[in-house]
Amino acid sequence: MPPRPTDLFADTTMSFGDHLEALRSHLWKAIAGVALGCIICLFIGEKIVNIIRYPLDKALEPTGLKLKDDTGKNPFGVWFSGLFGKTEEPVTPDPAPALEHAGHAIQDATGELSVEVSTHALLKELHRVQPQLFPVPVEPLEDKPLTLTLKSPQLTEMQQVVLDSRKPVALSVQEPFMIYLKVSGIAGLVLASPWVFYQIWQFIAAGLYLHERKYMHYFGALSLALFAIGVVFCFTMVLPLVLRFLMQYNISMNVRLDPRLSEYITFASILPLMFGIGFQLPLVMVFLERMNIVSVKVFTDNWRLSVFGIACISMLLTPPEPISMLMMMGPMVFLYFMGIALCKWTSNKREVAAVPSV
Repeated sequence: MPPRPTDLFADTTMSFGDHLEALRSHLWKAIAGVALGCIICLFIGEKIVNIIRYPLDKALEPTGLKLKDDTGKNPFGVWFSGLFGKTEEPVTPDPAPALEHAGHAIQDATGELSVEVSTHALLKELHRVQPQLFPVPVEPLEDKPLTLTLKSPQLTEMQQVVLDSRKPVALSVQEPFMIYLKVSGIAGLVLASPWVFYQIWQFIAAGLYLHERKYMHYFGALSLALFAIGVVFCFTMVLPLVLRFLMQYNISMNVRLDPRLSEYITFASILPLMFGIGFQLPLVMVFLERMNIVSVKVFTDNWRLSVFGIACISMLLTPPEPISMLMMMGPMVFLYFMGIALCKWTSNKREVAAVPSV
Protein backbone atom coordinates (compact mmCIF):
# COMPACT_ATOMS: atom_id res chain seq x y z
CA MET A 1 0.00 0.00 0.00
CA PRO A 2 1.57 3.31 -1.07
CA PRO A 3 2.15 5.83 1.72
CA ARG A 4 -0.48 8.54 2.15
CA PRO A 5 0.74 11.86 0.77
CA THR A 6 1.37 14.55 3.34
CA ASP A 7 0.55 17.36 0.90
CA LEU A 8 -3.19 18.19 1.12
CA PHE A 9 -3.08 19.60 -2.41
CA ALA A 10 -1.21 16.69 -4.00
CA ASP A 11 -4.20 15.73 -6.20
CA THR A 12 -4.89 19.27 -7.42
CA THR A 13 -3.40 21.35 -10.19
CA MET A 14 -2.31 24.04 -7.70
CA SER A 15 0.28 23.63 -4.99
CA PHE A 16 -0.15 24.91 -1.44
CA GLY A 17 2.06 27.88 -2.28
CA ASP A 18 -0.11 28.66 -5.34
CA HIS A 19 -3.21 28.68 -3.15
CA LEU A 20 -1.57 31.08 -0.71
CA GLU A 21 -0.51 33.34 -3.56
CA ALA A 22 -4.06 33.32 -4.97
CA LEU A 23 -5.45 34.12 -1.51
CA ARG A 24 -3.02 37.01 -1.11
CA SER A 25 -3.92 38.39 -4.56
CA HIS A 26 -7.68 38.25 -4.00
CA LEU A 27 -7.32 39.66 -0.47
CA TRP A 28 -5.41 42.70 -1.69
CA LYS A 29 -7.93 43.27 -4.47
CA ALA A 30 -10.78 43.12 -1.93
CA ILE A 31 -9.00 45.57 0.38
CA ALA A 32 -8.38 47.95 -2.53
CA GLY A 33 -12.09 47.78 -3.43
CA VAL A 34 -13.13 48.56 0.15
CA ALA A 35 -10.69 51.48 0.31
CA LEU A 36 -12.04 52.89 -2.96
CA GLY A 37 -15.62 52.51 -1.71
CA CYS A 38 -14.78 54.33 1.53
CA ILE A 39 -13.11 57.18 -0.35
CA ILE A 40 -16.16 57.58 -2.58
CA CYS A 41 -18.51 57.57 0.41
CA LEU A 42 -16.41 60.16 2.24
CA PHE A 43 -17.49 62.70 -0.40
CA ILE A 44 -21.19 61.92 0.13
CA GLY A 45 -21.05 60.99 3.81
CA GLU A 46 -23.28 63.88 4.87
CA LYS A 47 -26.03 62.76 2.49
CA ILE A 48 -25.78 59.20 3.79
CA VAL A 49 -26.06 60.42 7.38
CA ASN A 50 -29.16 62.43 6.43
CA ILE A 51 -30.73 59.36 4.83
CA ILE A 52 -30.13 57.29 7.97
CA ARG A 53 -31.40 60.16 10.13
CA TYR A 54 -34.62 60.56 8.16
CA PRO A 55 -36.74 58.07 10.21
CA LEU A 56 -35.58 59.72 13.45
CA ASP A 57 -36.27 63.23 12.17
CA LYS A 58 -39.76 62.19 11.09
CA ALA A 59 -40.41 60.56 14.45
CA LEU A 60 -39.33 63.75 16.26
CA GLU A 61 -41.88 65.84 14.39
CA PRO A 62 -44.89 66.71 16.57
CA THR A 63 -48.05 64.70 15.88
CA GLY A 64 -50.57 66.04 18.40
CA LEU A 65 -51.56 62.43 19.21
CA LYS A 66 -53.29 61.73 22.51
CA LEU A 67 -50.91 59.33 24.17
CA LYS A 68 -52.42 58.91 27.60
CA ASP A 69 -55.78 60.01 28.96
CA ASP A 70 -56.93 60.58 32.53
CA THR A 71 -57.58 56.86 33.00
CA GLY A 72 -53.96 56.02 32.20
CA LYS A 73 -54.54 54.30 28.86
CA ASN A 74 -51.57 52.31 27.65
CA PRO A 75 -49.96 54.01 24.62
CA PHE A 76 -49.50 50.61 22.94
CA GLY A 77 -53.24 50.57 22.25
CA VAL A 78 -53.03 54.08 20.82
CA TRP A 79 -50.13 53.06 18.58
CA PHE A 80 -51.91 49.88 17.43
CA SER A 81 -55.10 51.76 16.57
CA GLY A 82 -53.00 54.30 14.70
CA LEU A 83 -51.82 51.58 12.32
CA PHE A 84 -55.38 51.34 10.98
CA GLY A 85 -55.93 55.08 10.76
CA LYS A 86 -57.83 55.35 14.05
CA THR A 87 -56.07 57.95 16.14
CA GLU A 88 -57.26 59.52 19.35
CA GLU A 89 -58.37 63.14 19.53
CA PRO A 90 -55.59 65.45 20.72
CA VAL A 91 -55.78 66.52 24.33
CA THR A 92 -54.49 70.02 23.61
CA PRO A 93 -53.90 71.81 20.33
CA ASP A 94 -50.53 71.08 18.85
CA PRO A 95 -48.34 74.18 19.20
CA ALA A 96 -46.55 73.43 15.94
CA PRO A 97 -49.28 74.82 13.61
CA ALA A 98 -49.12 78.11 15.49
CA LEU A 99 -45.44 78.37 14.65
CA GLU A 100 -45.94 78.73 10.92
CA HIS A 101 -44.73 81.33 8.52
CA ALA A 102 -46.80 82.16 5.42
CA GLY A 103 -48.75 78.91 5.72
CA HIS A 104 -45.66 76.65 5.78
CA ALA A 105 -44.00 74.86 8.67
CA ILE A 106 -41.01 76.64 10.09
CA GLN A 107 -37.72 75.62 8.50
CA ASP A 108 -35.68 78.57 9.80
CA ALA A 109 -36.04 80.95 12.71
CA THR A 110 -37.51 84.01 10.93
CA GLY A 111 -38.64 86.05 13.92
CA GLU A 112 -42.11 86.30 12.36
CA LEU A 113 -45.33 84.59 13.40
CA SER A 114 -48.51 84.47 11.34
CA VAL A 115 -51.69 84.18 13.41
CA GLU A 116 -55.38 84.19 12.60
CA VAL A 117 -57.81 86.16 14.75
CA SER A 118 -61.58 86.36 14.73
CA THR A 119 -62.95 89.61 13.29
CA HIS A 120 -65.80 89.65 15.81
CA ALA A 121 -63.48 88.98 18.78
CA LEU A 122 -61.07 91.67 17.59
CA LEU A 123 -63.82 94.29 17.33
CA LYS A 124 -65.11 93.40 20.79
CA GLU A 125 -61.65 93.80 22.28
CA LEU A 126 -61.11 97.11 20.48
CA HIS A 127 -64.47 98.36 21.75
CA ARG A 128 -63.48 97.40 25.30
CA VAL A 129 -60.24 99.38 25.04
CA GLN A 130 -61.56 102.37 23.07
CA PRO A 131 -65.37 102.38 23.22
CA GLN A 132 -65.61 105.91 21.80
CA LEU A 133 -63.71 104.95 18.63
CA PHE A 134 -65.07 101.46 18.02
CA PRO A 135 -68.80 100.73 18.23
CA VAL A 136 -70.22 97.55 19.71
CA PRO A 137 -69.92 94.80 17.07
CA VAL A 138 -73.15 93.38 15.78
CA GLU A 139 -73.59 89.73 16.87
CA PRO A 140 -74.71 88.36 13.49
CA LEU A 141 -71.65 90.00 11.90
CA GLU A 142 -69.99 87.68 9.44
CA ASP A 143 -66.96 86.35 11.27
CA LYS A 144 -64.10 86.40 8.77
CA PRO A 145 -60.66 85.50 10.10
CA LEU A 146 -57.89 88.04 9.81
CA THR A 147 -54.24 87.04 9.32
CA LEU A 148 -51.76 89.11 11.30
CA THR A 149 -47.98 88.89 11.10
CA LEU A 150 -46.11 89.43 14.35
CA LYS A 151 -42.41 90.30 14.41
CA SER A 152 -40.13 90.15 17.41
CA PRO A 153 -36.53 89.15 18.24
CA GLN A 154 -37.94 86.96 21.00
CA LEU A 155 -39.88 85.00 18.36
CA THR A 156 -36.58 84.12 16.69
CA GLU A 157 -35.32 82.58 19.91
CA MET A 158 -38.60 80.74 20.48
CA GLN A 159 -38.63 79.33 16.96
CA GLN A 160 -35.00 78.27 17.27
CA VAL A 161 -35.78 76.42 20.50
CA VAL A 162 -38.59 74.56 18.74
CA LEU A 163 -36.32 73.67 15.84
CA ASP A 164 -33.52 72.51 18.13
CA SER A 165 -35.92 70.32 20.11
CA ARG A 166 -36.55 68.29 16.94
CA LYS A 167 -32.88 67.49 16.37
CA PRO A 168 -30.75 64.68 17.83
CA VAL A 169 -27.96 65.79 20.14
CA ALA A 170 -24.21 65.21 20.35
CA LEU A 171 -22.46 65.06 23.72
CA SER A 172 -18.96 65.90 22.54
CA VAL A 173 -17.36 68.17 19.98
CA GLN A 174 -15.81 65.37 17.95
CA GLU A 175 -18.90 63.14 17.97
CA PRO A 176 -20.47 64.38 14.67
CA PHE A 177 -17.14 64.02 12.87
CA MET A 178 -16.65 60.48 14.19
CA ILE A 179 -20.20 59.63 13.11
CA TYR A 180 -19.37 60.97 9.66
CA LEU A 181 -16.31 58.71 9.44
CA LYS A 182 -18.19 55.71 10.84
CA VAL A 183 -21.11 56.02 8.43
CA SER A 184 -18.77 56.61 5.49
CA GLY A 185 -16.80 53.47 6.40
CA ILE A 186 -19.91 51.31 6.71
CA ALA A 187 -21.34 52.70 3.48
CA GLY A 188 -18.02 52.13 1.72
CA LEU A 189 -17.99 48.50 2.86
CA VAL A 190 -21.56 48.03 1.63
CA LEU A 191 -20.73 49.70 -1.67
CA ALA A 192 -17.68 47.46 -2.18
CA SER A 193 -19.39 44.28 -0.90
CA PRO A 194 -20.23 42.92 -4.41
CA TRP A 195 -16.55 43.27 -5.36
CA VAL A 196 -15.45 41.65 -2.09
CA PHE A 197 -17.86 38.74 -2.57
CA TYR A 198 -16.64 38.36 -6.14
CA GLN A 199 -13.05 38.04 -4.94
CA ILE A 200 -14.09 35.48 -2.33
CA TRP A 201 -16.00 33.61 -5.00
CA GLN A 202 -13.01 33.62 -7.35
CA PHE A 203 -10.86 32.05 -4.65
CA ILE A 204 -13.43 29.40 -3.69
CA ALA A 205 -14.49 28.56 -7.25
CA ALA A 206 -11.06 27.15 -8.03
CA GLY A 207 -11.85 24.17 -5.79
CA LEU A 208 -15.43 23.52 -6.95
CA TYR A 209 -16.83 21.27 -9.63
CA LEU A 210 -18.74 22.72 -12.58
CA HIS A 211 -22.21 21.81 -11.23
CA GLU A 212 -21.28 23.25 -7.82
CA ARG A 213 -20.31 26.54 -9.44
CA LYS A 214 -23.69 26.64 -11.18
CA TYR A 215 -25.52 26.31 -7.87
CA MET A 216 -23.32 28.98 -6.30
CA HIS A 217 -24.28 31.41 -9.07
CA TYR A 218 -27.98 30.87 -8.37
CA PHE A 219 -27.79 30.96 -4.60
CA GLY A 220 -25.29 33.82 -4.54
CA ALA A 221 -27.68 36.07 -6.47
CA LEU A 222 -30.61 34.93 -4.31
CA SER A 223 -28.64 35.59 -1.14
CA LEU A 224 -27.81 39.14 -2.24
CA ALA A 225 -31.46 39.77 -3.18
CA LEU A 226 -32.77 38.46 0.16
CA PHE A 227 -30.24 40.55 2.09
CA ALA A 228 -31.22 43.70 0.20
CA ILE A 229 -34.94 43.00 0.73
CA GLY A 230 -34.37 42.53 4.46
CA VAL A 231 -32.42 45.79 4.79
CA VAL A 232 -34.93 47.83 2.77
CA PHE A 233 -37.90 46.29 4.61
CA CYS A 234 -36.35 47.14 7.97
CA PHE A 235 -35.38 50.69 7.05
CA THR A 236 -38.67 51.66 5.38
CA MET A 237 -41.22 49.71 7.46
CA VAL A 238 -39.81 48.48 10.77
CA LEU A 239 -37.59 51.36 11.89
CA PRO A 240 -40.27 54.10 11.70
CA LEU A 241 -42.77 51.93 13.63
CA VAL A 242 -40.22 51.06 16.30
CA LEU A 243 -39.23 54.71 16.77
CA ARG A 244 -42.84 55.83 17.00
CA PHE A 245 -43.69 53.11 19.51
CA LEU A 246 -40.71 53.87 21.76
CA MET A 247 -41.19 57.64 21.61
CA GLN A 248 -44.83 57.33 22.60
CA TYR A 249 -43.76 55.51 25.72
CA ASN A 250 -41.31 58.31 26.53
CA ILE A 251 -44.08 60.89 26.18
CA SER A 252 -46.62 58.83 28.14
CA MET A 253 -44.14 58.56 31.03
CA ASN A 254 -43.54 62.33 30.89
CA VAL A 255 -39.88 61.85 29.96
CA ARG A 256 -38.10 64.46 27.86
CA LEU A 257 -36.38 62.72 24.97
CA ASP A 258 -33.04 63.98 23.67
CA PRO A 259 -31.88 61.19 21.33
CA ARG A 260 -28.12 60.95 20.96
CA LEU A 261 -27.12 60.80 17.32
CA SER A 262 -24.27 58.29 17.75
CA GLU A 263 -26.49 55.81 19.60
CA TYR A 264 -29.23 56.13 16.98
CA ILE A 265 -26.75 55.63 14.11
CA THR A 266 -25.52 52.43 15.77
CA PHE A 267 -29.09 51.26 16.30
CA ALA A 268 -30.15 52.15 12.74
CA SER A 269 -27.10 50.35 11.32
CA ILE A 270 -27.31 47.12 13.30
CA LEU A 271 -31.08 46.52 13.05
CA PRO A 272 -31.21 46.43 9.19
CA LEU A 273 -28.13 44.21 9.23
CA MET A 274 -29.92 41.75 11.52
CA PHE A 275 -32.91 41.72 9.18
CA GLY A 276 -30.66 41.08 6.18
CA ILE A 277 -29.02 38.14 7.99
CA GLY A 278 -32.38 36.77 9.16
CA PHE A 279 -33.73 36.79 5.61
CA GLN A 280 -31.03 34.25 4.63
CA LEU A 281 -33.11 31.51 6.29
CA PRO A 282 -34.26 29.77 3.05
CA LEU A 283 -30.69 29.42 1.79
CA VAL A 284 -29.54 27.99 5.14
CA MET A 285 -32.33 25.41 4.92
CA VAL A 286 -31.38 24.45 1.36
CA PHE A 287 -27.73 24.14 2.39
CA LEU A 288 -28.61 21.83 5.31
CA GLU A 289 -30.80 19.71 3.02
CA ARG A 290 -28.13 19.47 0.31
CA MET A 291 -25.54 18.40 2.89
CA ASN A 292 -27.97 15.66 4.08
CA ILE A 293 -27.96 17.13 7.59
CA VAL A 294 -31.71 17.83 7.71
CA SER A 295 -34.29 16.35 5.34
CA VAL A 296 -37.33 18.07 3.87
CA LYS A 297 -39.59 15.79 5.94
CA VAL A 298 -37.96 17.02 9.16
CA PHE A 299 -38.55 20.64 8.13
CA THR A 300 -42.19 19.89 7.30
CA ASP A 301 -43.04 17.78 10.35
CA ASN A 302 -41.44 20.15 12.86
CA TRP A 303 -42.79 23.46 11.56
CA ARG A 304 -44.40 24.35 14.89
CA LEU A 305 -41.12 23.93 16.74
CA SER A 306 -39.39 25.89 13.98
CA VAL A 307 -41.82 28.79 14.37
CA PHE A 308 -41.02 28.86 18.09
CA GLY A 309 -37.31 28.86 17.25
CA ILE A 310 -37.85 31.73 14.78
CA ALA A 311 -39.57 33.70 17.55
CA CYS A 312 -36.57 33.13 19.85
CA ILE A 313 -34.10 34.12 17.11
CA SER A 314 -36.13 37.25 16.33
CA MET A 315 -36.08 38.15 20.01
CA LEU A 316 -32.28 37.82 20.12
CA LEU A 317 -31.58 39.71 16.89
CA THR A 318 -33.80 42.71 17.64
CA PRO A 319 -33.90 45.33 20.42
CA PRO A 320 -35.86 44.56 23.62
CA GLU A 321 -39.25 45.74 22.34
CA PRO A 322 -42.08 43.77 20.70
CA ILE A 323 -42.54 45.65 17.41
CA SER A 324 -39.25 44.81 15.70
CA MET A 325 -39.47 41.23 16.98
CA LEU A 326 -42.92 40.70 15.46
CA MET A 327 -41.92 42.48 12.24
CA MET A 328 -38.96 40.13 11.87
CA MET A 329 -40.81 37.00 12.97
CA GLY A 330 -43.63 37.40 10.42
CA PRO A 331 -41.46 37.50 7.27
CA MET A 332 -39.13 34.80 8.63
CA VAL A 333 -42.05 32.40 9.13
CA PHE A 334 -43.01 33.04 5.50
CA LEU A 335 -39.39 32.51 4.43
CA TYR A 336 -39.30 29.25 6.38
CA PHE A 337 -42.09 27.79 4.27
CA MET A 338 -40.41 29.29 1.21
CA GLY A 339 -37.27 27.37 2.23
CA ILE A 340 -39.30 24.13 2.40
CA ALA A 341 -40.56 24.77 -1.15
CA LEU A 342 -36.98 25.42 -2.35
CA CYS A 343 -35.75 22.22 -0.69
CA LYS A 344 -38.48 20.20 -2.41
CA TRP A 345 -37.73 21.85 -5.73
CA THR A 346 -33.98 21.17 -5.61
CA SER A 347 -34.62 17.63 -4.34
CA ASN A 348 -36.97 16.89 -7.26
CA LYS A 349 -34.42 18.22 -9.75
CA ARG A 350 -31.76 15.92 -8.32
CA GLU A 351 -34.08 12.92 -8.53
CA VAL A 352 -34.91 13.69 -12.16
CA ALA A 353 -31.22 14.08 -13.00
CA ALA A 354 -30.41 10.80 -11.26
CA VAL A 355 -32.89 8.77 -13.36
CA PRO A 356 -30.86 6.99 -16.08
CA SER A 357 -32.00 7.47 -19.64
CA VAL A 358 -33.19 4.37 -21.51
